[in-house]
Amino acid sequence: MANQTWEFREFPGPKPNGENNAVVFLNEPARQGRGEATATLRNDGSAGLFYLVPGDLGTSTTPTWESREFPSPDGEKNAVIFLNEPARQGAGQVSVTPRNNGSVGLLYLVPGSLGESTAQTWYFKEFPAPDGVTSALAFLNASPAQGAGEVSGFARNDGSAVIFYLEPGSG
Repeated sequence: MANQTWEFREFPGPKPNGENNAVVFLNEPARQGRGEATATLRNDGSAGLFYLVPGDLGTSTTPTWESREFPSPDGEKNAVIFLNEPARQGAGQVSVTPRNNGSVGLLYLVPGSLGESTAQTWYFKEFPAPDGVTSALAFLNASPAQGAGEVSGFARNDGSAVIFYLEPGSG
């Protein structure tokens, strides 16, 4: 879509207010589609949202943005299992926030574009400090590299990183 601009908006907590209000916002006209939104879902229930305006979905009601929480200790594992269940999310249809406590917050489009296909599969990988970001970038750029919308990553302030990614990459 031509003439789109990135904007940012805060949604205050406590849980689940920020998450829920971000989802409501993403589902209002002009709605954001694949790759047009990325969020940080914080422990305190607030959310920060980067999004493109206007969104490609306009006033359409499908697909729909939803949110889900995956508690620790297996938040990452359970989020990946969920992303690989029908109707599976494809590139640009997921924004993941892995937290230091092992829980995961997830914003995603339903239905996902992969449906029941297993051509690509979601995985997650942790990269320890102090070189987590550098290691994550090397991994993502290795052949076949992940393409647009095939990664949702989080760089932690301790130097570690975690990525959720589709494999094989299309890049």
